[in-house]
Amino acid sequence: MTTSVAFVTKSYAPDLERCELLCRSIEVLAPGTRHWIIVDSHDLSAFRDLENATTRVVTTEELLPRRVRKLEVYGTAKNVWLGARLPPMRGWLVQQLAKFAIAFVAREDVLVHADSDVVLTRPFRGSMLTGEDGAVRLFRVPAAVGEQLPGHVRWHRTAERLLGLPPRPVPLPDYIGGLVPWRRDIAVSLLEEVEARSGRDWMRALARAKHISEYILYGRFVEDVLGGSAGQAASSVSLCRCYWGSEPMTNRELESFIDDAAPEEVSVMVSANAGIRPADYAEVVERRWAALERSPS
Repeated sequence: MTTSVAFVTKSYAPDLERCELLCRSIEVLAPGTRHWIIVDSHDLSAFRDLENATTRVVTTEELLPRRVRKLEVYGTAKNVWLGARLPPMRGWLVQQLAKFAIAFVAREDVLVHADSDVVLTRPFRGSMLTGEDGAVRLFRVPAAVGEQLPGHVRWHRTAERLLGLPPRPVPLPDYIGGLVPWRRDIAVSLLEEVEARSGRDWMRALARAKHISEYILYGRFVEDVLGGSAGQAASSVSLCRCYWGSEPMTNRELESFIDDAAPEEVSVMVSANAGIRPADYAEVVERRWAALERSPS
């Protein structure tokens, strides 16, 4: 049975140029693959030009099951969201809620989450996500989260409370990466589990939890609730080489960073906090796309 795949990106206006580069990389290196882009409604017009036969732009507001809106103060959009019978929510939390909610709209089997600052540097094929038995890879780095990462530990504790799991001692696994595949049906099952355990709809339950990581919550559900029935196989090999630093890289350093990627790392993520201009970033990766096109198949 063929497994259908789509990319999912939650973006916003300041990342438009980066998102454009990601879109171009998908068109060049994963042609024909569906790409869902989620933006807040006030950014929709800026992203409309990215839509085509395979790329769809949807709004955060239309995805979420409850009527929510970004707080407006004297005409300025603040990064706080309000909704009926919901506590005020930070934009960071709403971003994660939207990444869960797309599972109810998309129809592809596997949703590959890629932030705007990710770009493909090698050809991508859906077969990279599944093993011979059809199991979809679950990115998992064992024993990566200790007391040196208190925020990550807190995200694990929130996941345990939401899923009714006993606390596991540190060190804990990490599931956070730059290019993260989810099985869509499992994402839906996760939200159903949260509803069953909390007695609330999933959005209210997650909004009240506040401190969540979508990737850690998904990973713990797969491993500790579903276990062997999940149809996923853990792998510590990332599909994306990530640079989380705040210091900019020169073009030569960026070239070296890409060159050092492992064979399965088909993309790179250079954090927007690194201060590299998208135009410079594009120059480096576009030369690589051209070289791939010239190389024999």
